[in-house]
Amino acid sequence: MSSISSQPYKRQNGLSLIELMIAMVLGLILLAGTLSIFLSTRQGYGVNNAISRVQENGRFALDYIYNDARMAGYMGCATSTQTTNYLNPVAGSNLAFDFSTAIKGYEYNNTGPNNIYPAANSQAEQPNVDTNTADWSPALDSDLQNWVIPGTDVLVVRFSGGQSPVYITDIPGSPSPNSPSADFNVNVNGGLQTGDLLVVSNCVNSVILQATHINGGPNGPGTNIVHNTGNSDYPGNAIQGLPSAFVGAQVMLQPITVVFYIGKGVDNSPALYEAVTNTSGVNGFSSMELVPQVEDMQVLYGVDLTGNNAPTEYETAAAVDASGEWSNVVSVRVGLLVRSDAGAVPLPKTAPTFNLLGSTFTAPIDTRLRKMFTATIALRNRLH
Repeated sequence: MSSISSQPYKRQNGLSLIELMIAMVLGLILLAGTLSIFLSTRQGYGVNNAISRVQENGRFALDYIYNDARMAGYMGCATSTQTTNYLNPVAGSNLAFDFSTAIKGYEYNNTGPNNIYPAANSQAEQPNVDTNTADWSPALDSDLQNWVIPGTDVLVVRFSGGQSPVYITDIPGSPSPNSPSADFNVNVNGGLQTGDLLVVSNCVNSVILQATHINGGPNGPGTNIVHNTGNSDYPGNAIQGLPSAFVGAQVMLQPITVVFYIGKGVDNSPALYEAVTNTSGVNGFSSMELVPQVEDMQVLYGVDLTGNNAPTEYETAAAVDASGEWSNVVSVRVGLLVRSDAGAVPLPKTAPTFNLLGSTFTAPIDTRLRKMFTATIALRNRLH
């Protein structure tokens, strides 16, 4: 009988140093691959998010400008060239209440077509406004002083907004050239309030005036509107009394001056602003930030030199003003440069440049994504 000898079981007590090092290297390779995929995905998400935000801001900014610019010159069923302004001129500047010119602009010096301007002269990371009105041509209106970032253009459009149809039914005592009546009757109040600026249009001529008093309820018939002179209203009326030809004319609320400009946003970055006529505002305006991170705006004006209501050439505000051609402007071309928040793209080796309506803007070297947006806007209410 043979006996079977049993060998004791040999258990593994650990890994050798070489095996451990191989395992660590393999783990690091897998971790590096995973981290690379994560970083690539994160960077792609950041870029896509920045592109979406920039495109959204650019689209909104152009929409704001487009909707107002195409209304330039609309004063009821008469254009601004047929408008008489009864309002008092405002001392110093009258930008908010001068409705004689439907469209106007200010060109920042040396930023027109074929000019090259660096970010150091305009949009820094947190830019300051320009206090020197002579840096624009024509000189920037004093009402806008300390509002606009240097290196950017300013666009001014004027038109009237409508309410429920309100029509003049009677002008007491009209015509009476020696003592013209300072009131007229309308078919319904239509939401008009004391202090409102009004456009009265009979489709041949328009008159801009301020309602100094309104007699009658908000919805009642036979409302009486007074537009006296010598009152404390701002800006008040310099002239009173409508001709009898305005019986049956439409009363609209209200004449508006809108100024689009690049100002300093609430986060200290450049932003598109809108200043709108407001009798209780600063310099006759109330200003509001519309779209953040709009870094630059350049504007050219389509001038009709042939009378065909089509632009013969596009000029800067400086050129249009020098030749006195504002009444011949039939379209406007707007270019915007919109940027993302910091950290959207890798830091470039050289400063990127952008050709905005023929002018070259040199951006700072940073990690922001930038995109240009342009639009050509026809003025529906021809000015001549």
